[in-house]
Amino acid sequence: MSFINLIKTHIDDINNYVQPSIHWREGRFANPVGRAEATDGDFAEVVRNLPAELSREDVVRLFREDLYKGFVATIMWGGISRFQAEGIALNNDRNTTMPKLERLAALLRNSETDIERIEGAIASLKRGGENYFYGIGPSYFTKLLYFLTFDMDLNNRPLIYDENMQPVHFALMPEAGRNPFFYYLPVDNTVTYAESTKFEDVYYDYCELMCETAREVGVDVRNLEAWVFGWPANINVQQPNPRVAARTEVDRMVATGIIRYNFDIEDLGDAIGASRIFYDNKIDISELIDKEDCEFHIGKDKEHPIVITETDGYVHLEYVISDILFQLKNLESKMIAQHLISVGDKKLDRLCFEVKSAQDKKPKEMEVYFDITAGCNALS
Repeated sequence: MSFINLIKTHIDDINNYVQPSIHWREGRFANPVGRAEATDGDFAEVVRNLPAELSREDVVRLFREDLYKGFVATIMWGGISRFQAEGIALNNDRNTTMPKLERLAALLRNSETDIERIEGAIASLKRGGENYFYGIGPSYFTKLLYFLTFDMDLNNRPLIYDENMQPVHFALMPEAGRNPFFYYLPVDNTVTYAESTKFEDVYYDYCELMCETAREVGVDVRNLEAWVFGWPANINVQQPNPRVAARTEVDRMVATGIIRYNFDIEDLGDAIGASRIFYDNKIDISELIDKEDCEFHIGKDKEHPIVITETDGYVHLEYVISDILFQLKNLESKMIAQHLISVGDKKLDRLCFEVKSAQDKKPKEMEVYFDITAGCNALS
């Protein structure tokens, strides 16, 4: 199931979702909280007076009372970094922090367009920006933007964007007709930002896409963001954990690699279709690239066809897949024949090609078999 369809099948859950409160003084949080509290400054004073559990609603309430209290609550609710707890507490006292919060709130409230609001805020929060907070990086300052704008009437709302939400962004992009590898590159089964990508560009795209998705399915984007964040792995619930589903989708895309546009695929729909077919058929891209011979480990005969379950545009996808296969083998190809054949209750398409490598003096013939039973049955 695609990630957007997962969302669409859980509309009621999203509308009614309330994220559990954070037990911010317990477990892995206890040590960094103690370090921050021991600094005995403005930050520590607020920490000592925070509720024993913090919900999103608590943080919103504290921002309404006082910007500085809201700032501290955001950091504690997000799980203050154990590596920088003391530094964050010591270097973000009320006197230095309040002017930055006030400037940031004014920028968010008064910018003329969403992109100016979001990208301007991010630029000011990055290291060297006028509103930079010591020790506060993107996963924390996007939480700050989320809570600062909670009561503002915005078309595209700033949202929380951390390592749990990055796969959500990635998983939603192809279904929205966007190429995720404009922003990301797969490296050793993890996804990193593309070298030329600025964080504010990635973040704005994420916020815009989430807001568009929320409007499309008819939910509040704040509920959607909280729901897709999911829940800790040790909580046993009946419904699928959205952030786990998103990571599974990312793994699928990264494993196939086809969606990266490395094979002259100009249409994103073709790239997505090819990616899914390779994944569903367990086609190992690295194996196809590394082998020196011309053989394919799937699709080479009637017993091992490449299965296409799409019922629309499946013939076009055959051509796309064949082109990719031959490019992976560094072969020039030209289709010379195509035959629809029956094998038991299956319908197979046999595509015949003349192929030639750089070393070949003359072309040789190769065949690629596709199982298009689903498409043929849909037509009958």
